[in-house]
Amino acid sequence: MKRLFAIVLWFACTGLLPAWGGPPLRNGQPLMAGGPEGLAPWSSGLVYSHRPMGWAYLTRDDVPDIFLYSPNGIGEDRGLWRGVPDGTAPDGGPVYRQAGRIANPWDGSDKFHARFRIFQDGKDAWMVTLATTKELSVARWDGEAFVPYCKSPVEGVSRVQDMDIIKRDKRTYEIILLCNDGADYRPVEDSKATKLSYYDGAGIYRGTFPKGRLFRLEFNLDWRQAGRVTQVTDWIVQGPSRVAAVRSADGTLDGYIVGSNLGALKFVPYQKKISTLLSAVPVLNPDGTVRDHGAYSNQLSSLPDGRGGITSLFIGGECAPRIYPLVSADGPVYGDYHLVWQRRAPLYGGSLTVPNVVDWDGDGVLDIVAGNSEGRLLFFKNDGSNLQPDFRPSVELTSDGEPIRLLPGYYVVQGPFEGAWGYLCPTVCDWNGDGLPDVIVSGSRAKYELLLNVGTRTEPRLGKPHTIRYDGMELHGTWRVRPAVTTIDGVLHLLIMDDANALHLYRRLDDTHVEDAGRLLLTDGRIITGHNGAGEGLGQLGRGKLRFYDWDGDGDEDLFVGTVKRSSYPAPNDGLPYRRFKKKQIDMQVLYFENLGNMRFAAPKQLQIDGQSFYLGAHSNAPEPCLLGDTSHGPNLVVGCESGKYFFFEHNHITYVE
Repeated sequence: MKRLFAIVLWFACTGLLPAWGGPPLRNGQPLMAGGPEGLAPWSSGLVYSHRPMGWAYLTRDDVPDIFLYSPNGIGEDRGLWRGVPDGTAPDGGPVYRQAGRIANPWDGSDKFHARFRIFQDGKDAWMVTLATTKELSVARWDGEAFVPYCKSPVEGVSRVQDMDIIKRDKRTYEIILLCNDGADYRPVEDSKATKLSYYDGAGIYRGTFPKGRLFRLEFNLDWRQAGRVTQVTDWIVQGPSRVAAVRSADGTLDGYIVGSNLGALKFVPYQKKISTLLSAVPVLNPDGTVRDHGAYSNQLSSLPDGRGGITSLFIGGECAPRIYPLVSADGPVYGDYHLVWQRRAPLYGGSLTVPNVVDWDGDGVLDIVAGNSEGRLLFFKNDGSNLQPDFRPSVELTSDGEPIRLLPGYYVVQGPFEGAWGYLCPTVCDWNGDGLPDVIVSGSRAKYELLLNVGTRTEPRLGKPHTIRYDGMELHGTWRVRPAVTTIDGVLHLLIMDDANALHLYRRLDDTHVEDAGRLLLTDGRIITGHNGAGEGLGQLGRGKLRFYDWDGDGDEDLFVGTVKRSSYPAPNDGLPYRRFKKKQIDMQVLYFENLGNMRFAAPKQLQIDGQSFYLGAHSNAPEPCLLGDTSHGPNLVVGCESGKYFFFEHNHITYVE
């Protein structure tokens, strides 16, 4: 299946497909972006993070090729990717054609080092890797790959988080190092991910916030270290992620921009001689407010700005890669970003996407409303039909007029440095019975909130979030769960995963209040839980993506659960998919519970495609039964996965294993 996916992408990139605009749905393939050009944000195969690693003018003299490293996801798609300039999108953002994975000295190795940069000096493009703190490895571009060039000893370096490189004059390269303090983020007694909390009884984080500071060293053009390492700053950032050297052509901007995992951006000016350690200042917006990159991980690099400088910020992570242009060196000030686009590409909803297939805008065709790990809620309008959809690029939905980004803040299951991960899990339903689609959300905060539609059927508009309460308290459960909604005896019910990680029904009383309706049961009377009981960390609880749908057409709503491969339904240790995972049998992580009447369910079965495994990644798969495509055999299935893709499966190709 993945090979077929790669073939489709190859034809798309080479321009050999027919005219675009709503490409046909294909079983076992991702939904493709529509519109005249099929534009979608950059994403590389079945990976869920994209780290910009540098650039070089290889294809054109005016626009550089770009390089991104994808460390997380399914093995054959991980590695170093190259983008070739391919024009400009209507919003002014650059379009890049994927030239595939790039061979390099570390390709295919489990020891692929994240501490590397790609840069250009004259006609030569280099890949410089600080593989260890004792050795610099250098590879040179040969027209098709980066091939080994030399290795050079390094002295005086320790605890390197990241690096960048810039040619400082005609004789030297400067390597800037972002170094951490070695602090252990996990509480000491929790180093092996036991069930101990990151917080004490007062709700205070028990670990240590890692910090970062800058050092630099010089190398001659023959790649030999020249002089000792120089300290540039003291501790300037919490949760250090990356550093980028920036310099304008006129010299008004020269220095380093440091990022944090939670999105902070700080600038340190360059000084040739450092008599006292330098300070950092925040990067600013044009209105003078502090500029943050709004996604977790803040993987940044610099890019040429078209004026002879390298000032633009190229930032990725668990989001679509973005380019922020420099507005003014006095700050410095960076403007709003442009996305990096690709043509004839799969629809992209951000990492760990959770879709709803629903007619959101009342035009009679099914759209997509989806959450993602950034905590955002996206709308993909369908300008085609249900049989042949034409999905346009996403727009962010708003709540009370502000873009939706629901984040946990300081207190989150896996510690405060996950505060930029919202893991938004939405369910679209008409919760108040006025004929308009509302949204109930949960995610990293493990609470349930209602965003009522206060617009019209053709112009939906969401109001501010309202907390759903049970007996006066916030309705609460395990984290990263998409709730499901169903009607029982004419009354809406909400299904969640409760504090015991069990599937639990709550009956609607009014818009923001529910009452206990009991746990969901199998036909033999057992409750349904989702943990494996094998000592997994607290963060492995929850994560279920729940959906009711009459899959077999018998009039009773069945239950789909998307989960992770170590979860165990309906009971610990002997459930799915954990039972198969222990045998190294890894399938799509979607379970089907047949409703045998009166809301009693058969034991789960795990989905396969035509009797074969179809692995979509370690994180939860989010199932969405729907009426897209040919429904002559019954409803079909869309599955959102960690890579931000939406895979389409026809009903008659879906099989099961127990």
